[in-house]
Amino acid sequence: MSVRTRLDVRGVEPKNRFECIMGAYERLLELESLELTVDHDPKCMYYTLRATQGDEAFSFDYLDDGPETWRVLVQKLHAETAAP
Repeated sequence: MSVRTRLDVRGVEPKNRFECIMGAYERLLELESLELTVDHDPKCMYYTLRATQGDEAFSFDYLDDGPETWRVLVQKLHAETAAP
């Protein structure tokens, strides 16, 4: 069974949102998902994950694509491994 965490950041101060969102993603275990609800396109999260985790480490799927509310489902496909 896959665990899904739901996070709605529409009530979070804009300056604190990125840290809140990325913190929630970092706490996911392998194959767990984050359902994120925001009031703008969260493509910055997608690009950050691509740059820091790589394309194969996560999936990023739009559930709602605006114009007032965006929801995405982000699944952590590979757990981070500690450096040797």
